[in-house]
Amino acid sequence: MNIALVDDMPRELTRLSGIIEEYAADRHIPIELKTFGSAESLLAGYRPLQYTLIFMDIYMDVMTGVEAVKKIRESDSETLIVFLTTSVDHTFDAFKVHAYEYILKVPENDKLKANMWHVLDDVVSLHSLSEAGITVSVDGKEKTFPFSDIVYVQTEKNYIRITDHHGKISLTRMTFSEILSLLGQDSRFLQINRGIIINMDYIDTFGKDTCVLHGGFHLPISVREQKKLDQIRRNYVFSKLHNRQAKGGALR
Repeated sequence: MNIALVDDMPRELTRLSGIIEEYAADRHIPIELKTFGSAESLLAGYRPLQYTLIFMDIYMDVMTGVEAVKKIRESDSETLIVFLTTSVDHTFDAFKVHAYEYILKVPENDKLKANMWHVLDDVVSLHSLSEAGITVSVDGKEKTFPFSDIVYVQTEKNYIRITDHHGKISLTRMTFSEILSLLGQDSRFLQINRGIIINMDYIDTFGKDTCVLHGGFHLPISVREQKKLDQIRRNYVFSKLHNRQAKGGALR
């Protein structure tokens, strides 16, 4: 699991890093931690989904944490953001950039540690769920695709074309009913037309006859089933937001 930690106070950066490193050692979880002394240094060369989780201090010189996350959200809507703050003054602004959680940087180390470890436990649990997937044969070799990496699948003659979040296409020889059965294990997948299944986490826009996915993929929607499909999509988004709010969103 890759974690970024951003704080412009060297003492706090050391304290927070120690808490995360202690968590990794205690839980026996491999964590790659990268620290940044400013929002600008994180944004330099930032790539979407580069980190599983970003701990972001709100109060920083030059660019605040909220301003930095607004920049991140322009290209990355999925990475989990946890704001670290010494005050509740900017929590409304933080909600608007879809933060996963907010933690008060209290001076008591034990309390801060307990709150950070609680969030880390939640994220590890979410990450484990997202890593479930399917294993199929590609070019004569077994290849595993985490559900979270699959953008959409589509039939192509006697093959199934799998497009991942990097835009890479893999072909596997199987029937559409077989891949539908495999992806049907996970609620994020929706068949939008004959021979096409999408991952609803990657939807940009959902129209009357076309679905646009992250990466600029335009896929046709079954016009006859459009209302039904749109309702399923809405229910999925509502359920996802509800679960996220139930898990986080409260200052600790």
